[in-house]
Amino acid sequence: MVNDVQLRIRTLLMIITVAFLVLFGYQAYWQVIKADWLTNKPTNRRLARAEKLTPRGAIYDSNGVKLAWTENGERKYADPIGTAAVIGYMDPVYGRVGVEGEWNLELAGLSRTFDAAEVERVRRNEKPQGKDVALTLDLKLQQIGRAALGDKTGALVMLDPTTGAILALVTSPTYDPTRLQEYFTNKDLAQNGELRNRATQDVYPPGSTMKVLTATAALTHGVSTGKEYTCTGKTVIGGAPLKDYGNEVHGTLSMESALAKSCNNYFAHTAADLGAAKFYATATSFGFGSDWWNKLPEPRMLPVSMTKSNLTAKMEPTKVNKGELAHMGFGQSTVVVTPLQMAMIAATVANDGTTMAPYLVTQVRKADGTVLNDYKSQQVGFPMNKDIATTVSKMMRKVVTSGTGTRANMSDATVYGKTGTAEQDGGDDHAWFIGFATQKKGDETRKVAFAVILERGGTGGVAAVPVARKVLEAWVE
Repeated sequence: MVNDVQLRIRTLLMIITVAFLVLFGYQAYWQVIKADWLTNKPTNRRLARAEKLTPRGAIYDSNGVKLAWTENGERKYADPIGTAAVIGYMDPVYGRVGVEGEWNLELAGLSRTFDAAEVERVRRNEKPQGKDVALTLDLKLQQIGRAALGDKTGALVMLDPTTGAILALVTSPTYDPTRLQEYFTNKDLAQNGELRNRATQDVYPPGSTMKVLTATAALTHGVSTGKEYTCTGKTVIGGAPLKDYGNEVHGTLSMESALAKSCNNYFAHTAADLGAAKFYATATSFGFGSDWWNKLPEPRMLPVSMTKSNLTAKMEPTKVNKGELAHMGFGQSTVVVTPLQMAMIAATVANDGTTMAPYLVTQVRKADGTVLNDYKSQQVGFPMNKDIATTVSKMMRKVVTSGTGTRANMSDATVYGKTGTAEQDGGDDHAWFIGFATQKKGDETRKVAFAVILERGGTGGVAAVPVARKVLEAWVE
């Protein structure tokens, strides 16, 4: 009888203990593991009530211009359509994205952790105050970039090569965050992809802009710029036929002349001769196959939807045959890239071979201007040394002075570039132009890197170069 009672007591204690552990684990899951998700969930009523009681902070560009602010309980924007791809939106039905979403707690004046400053605020019985967020974006460049794209479908990116700061991030078409319901319920609008960020989220074949990477890989592994190849317009490598654009015959070329004239045959043979392992190694050092944005000091510094750029889906060089590699050498086959990735390649050449991670958020401040957090980027790749970067930049300069990118040549800045025409099935080709520009200002030299793509836009030299030039002219001024 006594043993039976003891057994029942032990069983009851075990049940209570297990129940306690389950309850503790459940609370820990929501309070620790899912805390950020729960706090940022638009349907979180407690958060919604807290937000209504707190004046929401403003978002500023790099020059101190207000991009978003709250006025009489309503969110206002300096240029709602022009900055939507970066600023994003906050909506009780459709959620939060962009800076408004990723930095919602700071903007709403709500702490992620109950720290000493929060304890002091409660002790003084002070109401929470929304924090301001400062961006690297330059509103004027953003607006000029959008005007340059016009009604064309595509994207434009401008970077500071030395810091990784994103000066402009334009996607077209885009949306108006004050009319969200129309975009979520109108099928015609949804099909046009207004809500997608083509600069960071969509991937495209890079076409001949990939030749900058191929040239880098070749120089890294000992190939001289003076190495010649005779282009006959068509060839077969590894059983795969390939040709130059319009079956053009370039004759005997060095690497420099091949980049200026954009010879597919030259870079196809270069990539095939290098081998997949070396080619992939260079691509990886540029950021291909990597989610480098998650390795930033604060991942929310780049608060936009991101997609990896890849040579192949799994980035496995052992599974690539020579014919496929040859086509990768001039940006075709399975290679897909984001416009931001191609701007990073150009920025790396401009920055003496060091790849800085692009970012958008640079500061969190109090309303009185006191800086609470100051964010800087970091190196994410080192695909070439300074000598190789100098050599590649000279070749890119020749593209602009006497090659396919002459429309970009300017008198008040030195422009380096590479055009690209990515062949596509079922329609016109994509038009690309990537590069960088320098300008002397007293004893200092300013630099900016860029990438432009026009979907189904035609040839890069004719369609994409003028778009880039308009924004470069604004940058110079």
